[in-house]
Amino acid sequence: MALALRHKRNPAFVYNSMSDGELDEGSTWEAAMGAAHHGLGNLICLVDINKQQADGPSGQVMGFEPLADKWAAFGWHVQRVNGNDLPAVRAAFDAARQLAEPRPRVILFDTLMGCGVPFLEQREKNHFIRVDPPEWQQALQVLDASQTQGATA
Repeated sequence: MALALRHKRNPAFVYNSMSDGELDEGSTWEAAMGAAHHGLGNLICLVDINKQQADGPSGQVMGFEPLADKWAAFGWHVQRVNGNDLPAVRAAFDAARQLAEPRPRVILFDTLMGCGVPFLEQREKNHFIRVDPPEWQQALQVLDASQTQGATA
């Protein structure tokens, strides 16, 4: 899609979202290499590094660090930010769109699943949890309280 838009001289960006688990796949790296080869400066890849996969912690399933160095070696412009920090996320998107280089961009987002809700943050397998109605209420109360505290601070 990014290549087709470039050929049509369309200035739109194409966004690709994936998690750290997809970085175990060879086809992901083949696509990354192809995007750099074709100079797809209109492609922005978003990688959620939440360190969890279906089979266990991402780094134990398949070690993937140093990610920034790997993407850079494939010819991508790389940013790594705290994905739970919304101002940092917005700034990373702005920087990626404003880059004048004709190469693809990747933003690596280090995230914590359930961020802001301690009992969710501490769960080992957040991908497959069921949040029961009382837990939703508890989570909303925690998040509401943190919003109220942040507004008065």
